[in-house]
Amino acid sequence: MNYPLITLYVPGTRPELIEKAGRVSPDAVIIDLEDTVPTDRKNQVRQDIADILPSVALPALIRVNNEPDFLEADLRAMTNQHVYALFLPKAEDPAQIQEVDAIMAEAERAGGLEVGSVKLIPMMETALGVVRCFELATAAARVESVSFGSAEDGDLQGDLQCAWSLEGTELMYARSKVLLDARAARLPYVLDGAFSDIKNDDALRIDCQLSKRLGYDGRTAVHPQQVAVAREAYAANADELDYYHRLITAFE
Repeated sequence: MNYPLITLYVPGTRPELIEKAGRVSPDAVIIDLEDTVPTDRKNQVRQDIADILPSVALPALIRVNNEPDFLEADLRAMTNQHVYALFLPKAEDPAQIQEVDAIMAEAERAGGLEVGSVKLIPMMETALGVVRCFELATAAARVESVSFGSAEDGDLQGDLQCAWSLEGTELMYARSKVLLDARAARLPYVLDGAFSDIKNDDALRIDCQLSKRLGYDGRTAVHPQQVAVAREAYAANADELDYYHRLITAFE
């Protein structure tokens, strides 16, 4: 498949929404086992999602739980031929990335898959994660991208104890550092995070345009109507297409 640049979150507790997600044509659907699933339902929801994955038409990404009680079980259940990549929330420790990589490799071998088939996307959602982004991005070969926690009232904003504005000044250093580290790590694409205000397409468009100017390739969406806005904002414009066409012509 092509890289999942514009993706849509679906709560793990609402599997009926996975099929509906296809109507807005995201590159992939992110099935969430973390924030949207109550603690007392996590084991059952994990099993429910594992059962329906073979029937999911869209490329599937899974946001797992980065908690000792659930992480390993999530990794073993979701590292399979029906999943393109796993999102690891609040990634902070390169050693943990290596441990996750080893568990995923065991699951791949058990399932008859080539090791490294299922990709890993650490999420930069804490101050320490941002500081260590390069080390996290290079900790395992299966790390294909990183995702920046740009959401208003999100984990990173809370950890930084900063304000949030559409101008983006408060998170600008962290947002730029994650992009810089990901490029230095030679990751093929870099994802921006969710935009919380699902009723304001104009604000989303402004934020996507800023994100693209910084160098991000796409982002995660939390509502179906955000997908088209994000795709348009991150798409190459006429000037960019003309530039690349002339560049290709010059090398031919």
